Amino acid sequence: MKRPIRRILLIQPPYNCAAHKTDLTPNPPLGLAYTASVLEQFGFDVEILDAFVEGWNHESSISPGIIRVGLPLGEIRCIVAEKAPDAVGISAMFTSQRKNASDVAALVKEVEPATFVIVGGAHATAAPEMALSDPNVDVAVLGEGEDVIVPLLRGLGTGDGLKNLHGVAYRAPDGSLVVNQRQGAIADLDAIPFPARHLLPMDKYFALPSRHGGLKIRTRPANMVASRGCPYRCNFCTAFRVFGRKARRRSVENILAELDELVNRYQVNELYFEDDQFLANLSHAERLLVAMAQRGYDLAWDTPNGISPWLLNDRLLGKMKASGCYHVNIAVESGSQWVLDNLIHKPVRVKRIPDLVRRIQDHGMTAGIFLVIGNIGQAGVETREQIEESFRLLEKARPDTQHVSILTPYPGSEVLEVALEKGYLVPDFDWDNLVIEKSNLQTPEWTPNDLVDMRNKALVRIAFSATLKRPRRLVQLLWHALRNDPPGFPARMFRYACKVLAAWLDTLTRGAGVRRQEKKLGKANH
Repeated sequence: MKRPIRRILLIQPPYNCAAHKTDLTPNPPLGLAYTASVLEQFGFDVEILDAFVEGWNHESSISPGIIRVGLPLGEIRCIVAEKAPDAVGISAMFTSQRKNASDVAALVKEVEPATFVIVGGAHATAAPEMALSDPNVDVAVLGEGEDVIVPLLRGLGTGDGLKNLHGVAYRAPDGSLVVNQRQGAIADLDAIPFPARHLLPMDKYFALPSRHGGLKIRTRPANMVASRGCPYRCNFCTAFRVFGRKARRRSVENILAELDELVNRYQVNELYFEDDQFLANLSHAERLLVAMAQRGYDLAWDTPNGISPWLLNDRLLGKMKASGCYHVNIAVESGSQWVLDNLIHKPVRVKRIPDLVRRIQDHGMTAGIFLVIGNIGQAGVETREQIEESFRLLEKARPDTQHVSILTPYPGSEVLEVALEKGYLVPDFDWDNLVIEKSNLQTPEWTPNDLVDMRNKALVRIAFSATLKRPRRLVQLLWHALRNDPPGFPARMFRYACKVLAAWLDTLTRGAGVRRQEKKLGKANH
């Protein structure tokens, strides 16, 4: 049906999380903001509704231990009715959050069945058949949407259809699924206008105590990307489905122009680069770091998605520090060299990590380590002893922070393919449980409960050890937590005290077990 499309409403849905809310990452939705900027460039009337952050203080129970944070669906429905858009674009970033996207799609169709509903993001890209199993979704955008959204809306509005448009999935008149894969990524990132942050409630993001990567350290943090794509092939990653294997970079001048906007228009004083591979091109990265330092920005920055440790050296670390970097997350993934080489396929050298952590700290920055446990692959399964190697790496390297995830079989990943082939998915496998705090895999080596138990015990043991060895660092972390979130400070302290007590008891138990074993060995030797 021919119906010109002029009014567009882009929506970030509410978010499901654990009841303790420590897994929330409230970020300005750059994907929607980039899409909005392109639509504005072509004369469309576009607005963004971040139903997650706009309803930050509203919680509703979804299931035991799980809550939904964000505007109630009734309020979203009223906003959609008031805006009366011709088309609605919904962010579908995570498979575990797909039901929230579906709920928003349903209420859009309730308000006006003729409204076109478009979904985009990592979930829609990796699993278009799942996204389009929702009868309220008309089209899924695959991968980058900036070069697709305008011809898509014109095709829908003129009745010309989408059969000749690459980068979309939709249902044919006979109900069959049509998937037109992308024909390459956007080559010139400088041609994309800056994200339309003026359509976002920036002051509300600034007012929150946290952001992607944890607690903010300054008052006005913001996110941005300097590059897209990653050439490496980690078995658990699906980012390449959206941004491809080739690393593409914005020019240094283009990045600086956006930084000028962030600093001058929004008074941003903290920055977090959301790149999948910030250092993909070292010469480009060095030019950017030098330019940032010369610009004299009062910006503290980090990269919450992690940095590949084999790309770091003292010269680069010095330039990172000089340009405002305060924390370096090292994407190590495993303390077992065999697991890295044969399962994850990542060129990390484990023996270099402790020294690299110390060098980062010597440059005046804090260091974090990312690990993933419960790895699987065609070559085998990570053993309990190899998992313990990861925890021993943390104890030896002594990073300032650590993040230990349980392997997640995301749609579009090599991990999911292996799990399906070898029967490693748990019997009650549910897409809703695709979160890094839960295990969705079981193997002859371990069960899901084994992985959770091993991780929890190791982390409290490491936390207890770090408390004893680095009391000054503990005081700094406590002051940081108190300054950034005074109302939540007592609860955080109670949880920390419980962890320390649990670690103490675990240490006593482990010590008693070792002494009993030594005693048995002594008797056997006599």
